Amino acid sequence: MKKVAALSLILGLLVGMETMAQVTVQKRRSSPPVAQPETRPETSSRRRSNVETPRNRTADRVFRRIEEEEGPDYARPTKLVEMSIRVAPSLMLNTAEGTGDYTGFAPNGAGVRMSVGPTLDYFFFKDRYAFSSGLWYTIKRSAYQIPGSYGTGRWIPGASPKESVYNLQYLQIPASVKMYANNLFPDLRLYVQTGGVLDIKLAEKPQNIALNRLYQVAEQNGGRRQYSRGDIGLLLGAGVQYRLNGSQAIIMGVSYQRGLTDVARGRNLVSYNRVVALEVGLKF
Repeated sequence: MKKVAALSLILGLLVGMETMAQVTVQKRRSSPPVAQPETRPETSSRRRSNVETPRNRTADRVFRRIEEEEGPDYARPTKLVEMSIRVAPSLMLNTAEGTGDYTGFAPNGAGVRMSVGPTLDYFFFKDRYAFSSGLWYTIKRSAYQIPGSYGTGRWIPGASPKESVYNLQYLQIPASVKMYANNLFPDLRLYVQTGGVLDIKLAEKPQNIALNRLYQVAEQNGGRRQYSRGDIGLLLGAGVQYRLNGSQAIIMGVSYQRGLTDVARGRNLVSYNRVVALEVGLKF
């Protein structure tokens, strides 16, 4: 009996050791669980942005229809250079300051004259900034009030005053920059202009020769030209541009020219021109 019990105990120990070995091997062979990526719920704002409401869809359709039918206001010009014809009735003034033989000279009021010619706008930055130039035929008025003793070589007390009026014909070459503002109204935009202008004199014509004392004295002395051959001036302007269609527009504005050089030929007479113009043009 003792031998049987000992044999049973030995068999039990062997079976237990085999079971423990199988469990250990299975534990070593099993792979660790794979970590699942952490999912973050979408925020409420992102969810709202991805949702297309009926109101948004209606607004998009309206905007697309407007762009297809009318197009955007004042899109970038298809041509870098735009041309216009300018007509400018102008108020002409001049200054006068004399010494020596020209003592007592003074300005003789203002007069209306005309300027006309083509203008070219070269857009160098989108449709906001343009270099503007052209060729303008301009008639300026220069007039003086003259003392009655002028040209006699002596002072005559109580002599009735005289006058002088000349028409000066110039070919003007402006060089300026136009800056356009954003559209304030449909098809309408504002602009401002700054720069200069070069005047090349074509002719000088005395007016009312019978009473033009400056011309009479110059003819007696053998010299008829009383004005310099050119002028340089400052140019300032502002106005509006109204679009008629995709390629044409009406321009309306005002400009001011201030002469910077003395245009009087007399050594002791100093005179500068001033111009205030109402500009009307058609751009195409």
